[in-house]
Amino acid sequence: MIDILVIGSGIIGLWVAYLASKSGLTTVVCEKTTNFGDGISGRNSGVLHSGIYYPPNSQKAKHCIQGYYKSIDFFESAEIPYLICGKLITTGIDTFSSEDEKLERLKALYENGKANGVDDMGFIEDPGKKYPYVNGKHGIYIERTGVVDVATYLKRLYFLCEQEGVVFLKKREFWDALDTNKMVLKTKGKDEYEEVHTKFVVNAGGLYCDDVVSKFGISGYEIRPNKGEYYRLTKSLPYKTLIYPLPSHSSTALGVHYTFNLADECYAGPNSNWANNKEDYTFQTARIEYYESLKNILSCYSKEDLVEGYVGLRPRLFYKGESVKDFTILNQPSNAIHLLGIESPGLTSSPSIATEVIEMVKGFSD
Repeated sequence: MIDILVIGSGIIGLWVAYLASKSGLTTVVCEKTTNFGDGISGRNSGVLHSGIYYPPNSQKAKHCIQGYYKSIDFFESAEIPYLICGKLITTGIDTFSSEDEKLERLKALYENGKANGVDDMGFIEDPGKKYPYVNGKHGIYIERTGVVDVATYLKRLYFLCEQEGVVFLKKREFWDALDTNKMVLKTKGKDEYEEVHTKFVVNAGGLYCDDVVSKFGISGYEIRPNKGEYYRLTKSLPYKTLIYPLPSHSSTALGVHYTFNLADECYAGPNSNWANNKEDYTFQTARIEYYESLKNILSCYSKEDLVEGYVGLRPRLFYKGESVKDFTILNQPSNAIHLLGIESPGLTSSPSIATEVIEMVKGFSD
């Protein structure tokens, strides 16, 4: 019997496996595809978030802030390329709200960040004077924001897992829980099944975490895949800073923003559309719609500067038909932990979430 079975090898699953194995636990990861990070993690913008958006005392706020510092420490020790570039949130030039209303919302966002411990930020009047081409009369600049090379991050973490003795079962789909310690895996595309006897199970199934939790007799949880499309921009800004609009109504709808990666590719995105299914990575938003949104915050782009880039999916969680805005960490039954609805800021939060999971596993073992 092994100590822990981790379902899914995205960034969350890899972190759980890595910390479990470093803690001396025999660890197996099952992954339904042939590669790690094929789902949400591999189609991520790579932004390290500060924690300004999330309600105080929420799981997202806690894990984002703790995860940010844990991530930086890991990047340094593992030599993973990253850049702390800062983020500017601007009120933009849209006319849906008055400038006074936008300023009040900006101030409320600032106070929310302070309540979460984000202290390296400040107001900017006429941000376009310091940051050319930025539209809007007011903004907040946050130092504690960056970007990481996600592909290298995933590869390095996978390598370290293997070094620690983690066993990866690829093309193995979680199929059923026969009892609390006996799990069934199915070989992808074949009628071949195998049993894994384990003391503990961690569901890090991402888009498919709802399918997994249902196999434990737990009902009501549903993942509705939410599509985020990115358009690549043919030219970059003359400075390395992320540019975001003022969020319209919630932390899950931050608006089309300007981001870049460490290969000097820059993007506009993401938007928010419901996908047809959990494999739906097709583009559906016209370029003109993206351009109209992007010009709210930046004045230097034409419609011709936008080229289709890539599409990611968010595991948007619902419980009994109602939207769940926060991460859900469900410990049921006592030797299983289900990580549900781990969307943004999941990348930033991953080492913190995994640390909490391992503490729960150790508590169960004790």
